[in-house]
Amino acid sequence: MHKRIRLGTVIALLACLLISSGVFLFLETPAAQQVQASKLHYKTPVVERCSSLIVGKNVSADGSVILAHNEDLGNYPAQHHVYVPRQAHGPNEFIVTFDGAQVPQPSVTYAYIATEIFDIDYCPGQTTSGINEYQVAVVNNMSYRRDPEPEPHHPAGRIIWTEFTRFALERATTAREAVAVIGHLASKYKLGYDTGTMFGVTDPNEGWWVEVTQEGQWVAQRVRDDSTGFRANIFRIGVVDFGDPDFMYSEDLVSYAKSKGWDSFGPFNFSEVYGDPDKLNNPYNTHREDRAKYLLGQHLPSIKPEHIMAIWRDHYEGTDWDQTIGYTKGSPHQTYERTLCSIYTEVSVVCQSRGWLPAEIGALCWRAMATPCTSIYTPWYLGGKDVPKEFQTGDNQYTRKSAYWTFRYLALSADIRYGRTIKELKSEIQAFEKDEMESQAQIEDAALKLYAKDKAKASEYLSKYTAELAEKAIQKGNSLIEYCGRH
Repeated sequence: MHKRIRLGTVIALLACLLISSGVFLFLETPAAQQVQASKLHYKTPVVERCSSLIVGKNVSADGSVILAHNEDLGNYPAQHHVYVPRQAHGPNEFIVTFDGAQVPQPSVTYAYIATEIFDIDYCPGQTTSGINEYQVAVVNNMSYRRDPEPEPHHPAGRIIWTEFTRFALERATTAREAVAVIGHLASKYKLGYDTGTMFGVTDPNEGWWVEVTQEGQWVAQRVRDDSTGFRANIFRIGVVDFGDPDFMYSEDLVSYAKSKGWDSFGPFNFSEVYGDPDKLNNPYNTHREDRAKYLLGQHLPSIKPEHIMAIWRDHYEGTDWDQTIGYTKGSPHQTYERTLCSIYTEVSVVCQSRGWLPAEIGALCWRAMATPCTSIYTPWYLGGKDVPKEFQTGDNQYTRKSAYWTFRYLALSADIRYGRTIKELKSEIQAFEKDEMESQAQIEDAALKLYAKDKAKASEYLSKYTAELAEKAIQKGNSLIEYCGRH
């Protein structure tokens, strides 16, 4: 995910300085305005990128395939929730990408729900996660290629990271088809702005990793049904079995490497051939990978969404990598260690593809706005087409009545005295989410009964339920801001 310094970034940074000097932004409650942020100072020198994981259907508690993601960008690219309906397109219709490529539209693009950056020009980027009417889910991480082309190397006519995500959601009926969509577009148009990128794609039956390089070479590998997978920010597909249907790849995967003098001796190992050697064993990546794999292993073979939410909230507590020693030395977001949970997480998602249910109910994304450890995951169904205004509001500056900014400000407020406030915040958030999950089966059963009689009524029911729950989450977030202000 490429980032550009622009005016909005400067404004956001100035906003943080105002917070830290005691000059406060317009909050919803008087008590929240009393928060003292004089200790707000981010020491971490690392550039934040994303993390993703896949859980196969044989090791999830309910048989769903799970795709989860922390979108770590920084610079306050407020996330909006969207529902995009199925659309028909004419034979000569095309879409123009951010870099100016003209991509022909198919006759039909599919409905999906997604999270989006408020403005494609800001990062640049737009669609950061989503799931479509065939329960195909897609997320993206940045990666790094060996010997990238020197800057500036952004020729016109390419496709950027979030556009691949959008195209896959619009055009794929299965995860394997999503791989083919991404691969075809990468080969034809190449990758804009980044030296490498990767995608997690899932459907009710399987999950895949797709890893794409700057000049359009790509490889994909299926995640076994009885396993899990995790990605930080370096290519991890290893030896490619060119005769195995669990691999897909571009025609020039090997020939391009040979033309660059990267030929591998022995079996072709994609990550070693194409990955940036300085990042393959960098703790920035390996610590997240090792910690996530360990935590996933604690819940095999019955992984639940709440287990993954806990992973996305993890700061290596209880390990040698915990630089705060149990929060006694400040916030875990203010260290030199790259943790799974980050102050720069803009949205966290846990998507479930549940093929035994109609897509309107089975395609489910749990989402938490901003930093996961101080945010609340709420469920969003494909059938819930009406998105509350608060979840479509906000930009890179503090915005009133914005869900993103409610939880962004809560994260900043809690970070000031993290050790003093996080216990109460965790307790309140866990209680809220426990109530959600305990009522989930009843809600979905009622929606399923309505769906059998009237799909529109089922959609209205899910929209109302989601909106009411999301509004309660915002209210809870504001009350927790007040709590931080008093402590």
